[in-house]
Formats: sequence, structure tokens, C-alpha cells
Amino acid sequence: MKIKKKIYSSGFQNGALTPLDMKQIKYKILYAIICLFMLTMIAIVVIPALWMVMTCFKEPAELASVKQSFFPKQFRFEKFAETWSRMKLHKYFINTLIMSIGAVVADVIVNGLAGYVLSKLKPRGAKAYFAVVTVLLLVNAPMIPLYMSFVKFPIGHFNMLGTYWPIWMMAAANMFNILLFKTSFDSISISLVEAAKVDGASAIRIFMSIIIPMSVPVITTVAIFTFNGNFGSFFWPYLIVPAEKKRTIGVMLYMMKSNAVYTLDTKMIAAFICIIPQLLIFIIFQKKIIGGINLGGVKG
Repeated sequence: MKIKKKIYSSGFQNGALTPLDMKQIKYKILYAIICLFMLTMIAIVVIPALWMVMTCFKEPAELASVKQSFFPKQFRFEKFAETWSRMKLHKYFINTLIMSIGAVVADVIVNGLAGYVLSKLKPRGAKAYFAVVTVLLLVNAPMIPLYMSFVKFPIGHFNMLGTYWPIWMMAAANMFNILLFKTSFDSISISLVEAAKVDGASAIRIFMSIIIPMSVPVITTVAIFTFNGNFGSFFWPYLIVPAEKKRTIGVMLYMMKSNAVYTLDTKMIAAFICIIPQLLIFIIFQKKIIGGINLGGVKG
């Protein structure tokens, strides 16, 4: 019994396999298969990314060569600055930031308020509205009617093409984020809300002073996913904003594909520069993303 207790007190105690299991051949084989599968998946993800980075440093003559090596002959970092200025990437970055930040603001405010109403205010018909939100999670709006509603908006009959408003409106109607906000807000004690009401606080004041400060992880998670999703988006910006002066990064990269003026290394440099903000945001806020997802899945 003492030996068993010693073994189970190790780091494997909470795992699927214990040290006793690992002494059996069948579990060793299973463990080896799992490791091999994971390494294969890592290679599938990492190798193309490494190839893109290595291609950034290769000269056009190297890329045209029949015998190519995986690594470039030299690492010339000046190519990144040259590509940035030559392609005027700053204007595409500014357009994409305007679109993405607007989508984040619309998503957090509108969907956050919707989650707050369903979680804490619960007006008449809240259950029916929540049922509609749950059903709409499984339904995607047809593309053509959605596009036509932006060409001739039902209220006012005005044309929203050439602006970022359709992108922001779609971000403000995210059923999944409404559900995520509601689930997170459910974990906040109702006694805090009732105490604030007794003190004379309005519904908006309660939302701003109590709900938001206690929901920073889930708000951060929604903001990051919304920003990253819009920063690299292509389809809707391509349809909604055709003007070159408002073109975003995703559309610019697509236009480069059919432009023979730019060599492969230039295209890879532009693609690499464009994913840097998303990578940095994920690396910096990784803990908050995981915390927000965990918090959103816990109902108090």
C-alpha cells in the first residue's frame, strides 16, 4: 500500500495514465502512437510556416533555381523594410486596424449588453429570446440576402457598400459571443446587482461599475478573437469595400497573387508582416484567452 501511495503521489496522479500503467507494454505502445501523432501534427503546422519565413529571405534567383535548398544563402533583413515602403503597407494596416477595432467595439458593447440583459435583467420574453439565440447558433444567414441588405438596407433604404459599417454590424450580431457573455455573467452573484439597485444604481451603471470590472477575462477573450478574426478576413471586406483607398490587408494579399510585378519572396514578406500583429496579440494575451474561455464555461 505504501508503494502504491508513493507512486500515485507523483505528477501522473491526475493524468489518464499512471506510472503503474506505463509499465505495461500496451500502454507504452499507446503512448508512443500518441506522441508520434502529435509530432506529425506539429510538423504539418510548423514546416509550412518555416518554409514561408525562409522564402522571405531568398532572392528571386534562388527561387527560380532548379535545385533549391530549404534555407536561404543569406539572411538579409533589409528586405522587410524595402517591401514595407515599396508596397505602402502602412495604409493597408491603418484600414485594417480601423475595421478590426470598430468590430471589437461593436461586438463587446452590443453582445455584452445582450448577455447582461439575458443574465441579470431578465425582462419579459428573455427565455424566448435566449431560445432564439441558441437556435441561431446553428443557422448561418444566407450570403446573398445578407449582401443585398447592405446594398439596400431595409431601414432607410440606403447603400452601405464602400464603408465598414456592414462588418461592424455583423460583429455586433454574434450569437456565440452573446451566449459566452451570458454564461460568464451568470457566475457573478446576483446579490451584488441587487445591492447596487438598492443604492439607486441604474442598469447601465451596474453594467459599467460591477459587471465589466468582474468580467475582464471574458471581455478580453472576445475582443482578441474578434480582432484576429477581422484583421485577417478577406471575403466580406472584398465584397463590401471594393475601393482601393479602403482596402484591407486580406484583400491586398489576394490582389498580389495575380500581380506578376511582385516576386514570390516579396509576397511571402508581405504575408509574414501581416500575421505578426495576430501572433503578438495571441502570445501576449494567451493566459487571458484561456482564463476567459474557462470562465465562460463555468456557471455559478
